[in-house]
Amino acid sequence: MLKLKNITVEITGMSCASCAQKIESAIGSAEGVSESVVNFATRKATVTGSVPAEEIHKIIEGLGYNIVKESAPSISEEEITQSEWKRFLASAILSVPVFIISMFMLHFKFSDLCQLILTTAVIFWPGIGFFRNALKQVRHWSLGMDSLIALGAGAAYGFSVITLVNGGSDLYFESASIIITLILLGRFFESKAKGKAGEAIRKLMDLQPKTARVVRGVTTIEVPVIEVQTGETLIIRPGEKIPVDGVITEGSTSIDESMLTGESMPAKKVEDDKVFGGTVNTTGLIYMKAEKIGADTVLAHIAKLVEDAQGSRAPVQRLADKVSGVFVQIVIVIALLTLCIWLLTGKPFNEAIIPAVAVLVIACPCALGLATPTAVMVGTGRAAGAGILIKDATSLELAHKINTLVLDKTGTITEGKPRVTDLYHKMNDKKEMTKIETEKANDLLHIMGSCEQHSEHPIGKAIVNYVRDLDIEINEVKEFKAVTGMGIWASYNRSTVLIGSERLMEENHIDVSGLEQRAAEIKSEGKTVAFMAIDNEIKAVLGIGDMVRETSKNAIQMIKDMGVEIVMLTGDNEIVAEAIGKKMNIKTVHANLTPSDKCDEIKRLQQNGKIVGMIGDGINDAPALATADVSFAIGTATEIAMEAANITLVKGDITKAWEALRLSRQTMKIIKQNLFWAFGYNVLAIPFAALGFLNPMIAAGAMAFSSVSVVTNSLRLRRFKLESDKR
Repeated sequence: MLKLKNITVEITGMSCASCAQKIESAIGSAEGVSESVVNFATRKATVTGSVPAEEIHKIIEGLGYNIVKESAPSISEEEITQSEWKRFLASAILSVPVFIISMFMLHFKFSDLCQLILTTAVIFWPGIGFFRNALKQVRHWSLGMDSLIALGAGAAYGFSVITLVNGGSDLYFESASIIITLILLGRFFESKAKGKAGEAIRKLMDLQPKTARVVRGVTTIEVPVIEVQTGETLIIRPGEKIPVDGVITEGSTSIDESMLTGESMPAKKVEDDKVFGGTVNTTGLIYMKAEKIGADTVLAHIAKLVEDAQGSRAPVQRLADKVSGVFVQIVIVIALLTLCIWLLTGKPFNEAIIPAVAVLVIACPCALGLATPTAVMVGTGRAAGAGILIKDATSLELAHKINTLVLDKTGTITEGKPRVTDLYHKMNDKKEMTKIETEKANDLLHIMGSCEQHSEHPIGKAIVNYVRDLDIEINEVKEFKAVTGMGIWASYNRSTVLIGSERLMEENHIDVSGLEQRAAEIKSEGKTVAFMAIDNEIKAVLGIGDMVRETSKNAIQMIKDMGVEIVMLTGDNEIVAEAIGKKMNIKTVHANLTPSDKCDEIKRLQQNGKIVGMIGDGINDAPALATADVSFAIGTATEIAMEAANITLVKGDITKAWEALRLSRQTMKIIKQNLFWAFGYNVLAIPFAALGFLNPMIAAGAMAFSSVSVVTNSLRLRRFKLESDKR
């Protein structure tokens, strides 16, 4: 039995989703192929089976498309967008004079010849791609949008050339040129909206440092990270990124693993603890043994998850692409029947062909081609003005179907940074800890801020920020030492000050009995506990936590009122997760999740028929964001999360997700109205053209009117009211 393998091929020449469907069907029917997925957005085909790659290449090229060889550079989205813009610009420059001459009936010497030359240039330069693709579609009996465009423009052009040669004056060159120009404009907008699908992968891999400090023999040398071998010993200094996955062999430190866990607090690490490439060593010098390198690291695995999710099948296919094949066949039949019937009635060919051409011209899908991109363009522009950046049209279309919204906790529901939330101090005449009244404890806070000002730990910074926010003066201390993983020691006014964990107190033989209740209360809310002792006597206990955003609860309720189920997924511990879930009235909460676990949970929801949206902010959220049907990145997010997400909420407010869902629903409503008008217009107008009530000139005008109507309807989105308009 042959071993199944995955083959990925980059394809050029696809003009619409129906092209992707055709290629997918052809590959899927080949012997030895168990599964084939062709993604129009990423221009890639992923094939699973025992078939050789060369056979896949032959199938694709046999359909008239091209493949990008492995040795050739990949074509970027920016290059494609620039190419579409140049084609539209060239077509517009050539078409405007033709339109002016025709519409304003300007008659001067060689005016007809001028129209012929300019329109011929449009057909055989920027518009030639439509005709090439139409020929491919005809050759493989798979007519689509390009066939409709080529028929409409070609019929108007061909009829005009024949009329001009025969000395006639009824010319419709402007119809041919304007048809191509308008469609090219729509293609440009669609290409621009696709965004940069590969940026997330590149930025993920940029997290890995380029070099590593390796111990070889009795010397330490710096080598490129790709040269690190499994089993080698590496030295990581404070502030440096860890190059590969491994285990600490000497030393202790705190490591910022927020890219993996989403935790705002650095994780304490000692000998035999595992560390991961791309994370940041914050405090101590450590030695580590490399265990996983290259594609085996957690960072590389996250990048692979994002790539797989982005390369999967798009959730929605355009209605126009689904029906265009049937539509064009019907139009061709009607045009031929019209010609035959008029000939049978005794009309000469030059008269009989006029209603047939009118059918083809009026059936040209300008309105159909503009129905979606114009609504998407206006909708995304309206969203951008409200602080909602939408990467692609598919996301905007699909967002209206979301029935389950998954939320990350840290940096999404919460602010993503530690703050002092609780502070109890020991009064001189009482044994119990009392909730602090800051105006009565300035001296205590002054000492805290002075001693912690040199700390690089997030808890120390949170304490300093708290003291400074209260406008309490901070002085220098003569002696300071960070106690790795436990807190700080300082000398202030001849007193010894310790601020840190319960373990720090215990190791310095400081009695903390009787404070368990206060500490337990703080811990029960998912917060970190820190103690303060002066001259071996407990003076205060602090609670440091990640505060919930002020707008989160109201925003979550508004989203729930839309009929959307809310689920919270977090890498944080269960106590913290449950506390936040209860506060936000979220019933479904999953804690202690890795990036892969989050992906699996989203996939499980999708398998149960849910259309899943995901809101996150961390690098650890990137795979889950890419797996979700529609993903939202908080504006304060890392660049990786923003690149992996479909929609970015610039102001870091979940309320923007609610606005995005409302805007998506309204945009989809407009799109459906546009498509109904585009198809309805053809259904009503074609019989009039076939019966001879519309000549090609009037048909061209009616076609233009339908396009204007679609654009005007789309512009209604500019007046759509959002919550931010009320502020």
